[in-house]
Amino acid sequence: MTSFRSFPFFVFAVLFGALLAVTAGLDAQPPQAPGSETPSVLPPDINGAAETPQAAPESAALPESSRTALDAGKPDSLELTPEQEDQLFQITKVIYQVPPTRSGGGDAEIVEIPLSLYEALSQIQSGAERLAAVESYWSLRSKIANLNIETHIKESAEKASGILGQATVDTPDFKALMDVYRVYLSSADARIAQLRVEIREGQIDLMRKTRRSTERGWPIPSSTPWYGNYSLQSEAAQSRSFELASESILIPEKIRAGYASGFSLGAPENLFSPEISTFERIDDGYLYLKTLENKRLAALGYVRVLESLNNSIARYVGAYSSSIDSRTFVNCLIGSEEE
Repeated sequence: MTSFRSFPFFVFAVLFGALLAVTAGLDAQPPQAPGSETPSVLPPDINGAAETPQAAPESAALPESSRTALDAGKPDSLELTPEQEDQLFQITKVIYQVPPTRSGGGDAEIVEIPLSLYEALSQIQSGAERLAAVESYWSLRSKIANLNIETHIKESAEKASGILGQATVDTPDFKALMDVYRVYLSSADARIAQLRVEIREGQIDLMRKTRRSTERGWPIPSSTPWYGNYSLQSEAAQSRSFELASESILIPEKIRAGYASGFSLGAPENLFSPEISTFERIDDGYLYLKTLENKRLAALGYVRVLESLNNSIARYVGAYSSSIDSRTFVNCLIGSEEE
């Protein structure tokens, strides 16, 4: 006689398998937030509007908010107060001051002209070439900022050395202090000379990558790099590319590093010139020089962070959409095509 004991178990197995298939199908659906708006990938343009590049048709739906993944525990970690924003603006303005547009002298005089980021990219549409040109642009901009820093620090050291030189002290300790200042100033001269060579190399590299010639003068980048918070479209869970996802993680970290580095410089009004009228002790002379060196290193660090941040922003925008025109691309990078 045939047994039917296994039939209930068979029915149960079939129903359980069907339930698992339905559950897996539901899990594969991307989470949707009814009525939610997709945040903009771009900073506001010069008119205060935001332009969003169109995603490719095959692209996956984008998650709602990058903060959910990047700043879950610190919702305000990338925000600045108005006072902090103004301080960082003033610091950046001093460090990235555009130098005079003419250098050299006599037969060796070189005409240098300000070059905005939009002008630099106006003849380039290819994604890879455009990214290479942007990196060259920010690299040269950083070298010019470094030259400003080194020049300001040298001027402050010269002022301190002049005040020390007015003293009538003639002791071994005082002579040793003066020797330290002479070595420091000689080192500053060497760094400045090297930076001038690197700037000229950077100008040649930028002209090659932007298809320019020296007929209109040597380019001096005039656009200020992005130094504040940057609005990101979230790519935390369903990125269309690894590069897009990685830069969406790196950019907030670099912004925080920029904040820490910038605010470590102190008040903008005495960024490179700590107050000094006289030295009461030998140790005061050493302390002043140490303070100058710390300021120099902090300022150079700030420039490095901003160069890295702006390169990340360029890679992020390029990965988001490589087909946008140069004007929109620049708006994505610096928020405006105007100086």
